[in-house]
Amino acid sequence: MHSRETDSRPRFRRQALLAVLAVVATLALSGCVRVQAALAVSDRDTVSGQLVIASVLLRKEDTGPELTVPPELMAKVKTEPYTADGYVGTTVSFQELTFAEVGLLTQTLTPGRQYRLSFRRSGNLVTMAGSADLSELPADRADVRLRVAFPGTVIQTNGVNEDGTVSWTPKPGAVTEFLATIEYSDRSGVSWTKWVAIVGAGAVGVALLVVVLALATHRRDRRPEVQRH
Repeated sequence: MHSRETDSRPRFRRQALLAVLAVVATLALSGCVRVQAALAVSDRDTVSGQLVIASVLLRKEDTGPELTVPPELMAKVKTEPYTADGYVGTTVSFQELTFAEVGLLTQTLTPGRQYRLSFRRSGNLVTMAGSADLSELPADRADVRLRVAFPGTVIQTNGVNEDGTVSWTPKPGAVTEFLATIEYSDRSGVSWTKWVAIVGAGAVGVALLVVVLALATHRRDRRPEVQRH
């Protein structure tokens, strides 16, 4: 009797593991990912915004992908449940994260490196680089978008540039690279009005099994914007 019980435990563990893997495979192969990101970069080398990370609701008790916020960012990052269009997950909002903190948050929320995002500054140039690996996802119900507003002049990008706001729509079944180089040409930063316009345009609706989203910037000193003639 003791031998049979001992032998059954590894078998039970294997069966449980196979069940978990089956659920993960179903999520990946069903194209049930929503990752939406809208970001705003300030001339103080900070990023603000909002991320939506969700998956298709399969059962009533589903809560979507489990996300972990780094303890050192808890004061700057807020999470709340997200439910829309049959997707369930989490909305992650944050304000004025440093470039290094953005990298840390991305790595923590997407530990499998399915999504990457980083910012670097050299003199008056800021470079954004990242990627979304959707090679495992079919086109059905895969909704991934990224939108970033920059305070200077976009001098190079592989995204769609609309007056300083660059957007990408990664396609399922492939790896999409995010590249942009910006030159800071003034100290006005991204205005609150422009941020509201980004969100109002539906940037927060981006789908990402992770990652990426709506980020906003609001100047702390509330100095009036310089009027140019």
